[in-house]
Amino acid sequence: MLTSLIDIWTIDLREPREVVLSEAEQQRAARFVHEISSVRWTRAHSALRTILATYLEIPPLDILFHVNDHGKPFTDGLQFNLSHCDEYAMIAVSRDVPVGIDIERLRGNTDIGKLLQRLGEKDIPADRDAQHQRWTLREAASKARGGALFDPVAEEVRTIVIAAPAGHFASLAADGAVPVPNYCGGVAGNL
Repeated sequence: MLTSLIDIWTIDLREPREVVLSEAEQQRAARFVHEISSVRWTRAHSALRTILATYLEIPPLDILFHVNDHGKPFTDGLQFNLSHCDEYAMIAVSRDVPVGIDIERLRGNTDIGKLLQRLGEKDIPADRDAQHQRWTLREAASKARGGALFDPVAEEVRTIVIAAPAGHFASLAADGAVPVPNYCGGVAGNL
């Protein structure tokens, strides 16, 4: 199977940044009940637009997003995926294959093993950290194509564990290639 170099960006959502959102995105951000959720969503999506604009060499607000048949967003000339959890976001960018990325933090009050069983996962590890990592692998794989988390993962989708900020787990997936991470910037406490 082919390999694909995929750029990985890690964003600290606690740091202020210029707001670069379309009117529809601003309206979506305003619908959050909790202000911190709105701020984090705004910072994550502003970072996404800013990063994609550097690849496309156009102003961030000129980016037009499309959605594939499975609901996965993309833009002309780039495949990308965004995941955010609490104070961090991770963005994967590829020019050649659809990608998925997931970041999660350790959640002590959630039985991840039972959630994995509900998804049909087999050979679930007993270790809680390993379960969280398995969860990110599954979620990244689902996000590579789009669609529901409960959908079976296509065998063409390959996943790997990637570096994440301290206290978090992250995984990367590529549809039709083995992903090779290229860490481009931001925070990565486990690098």
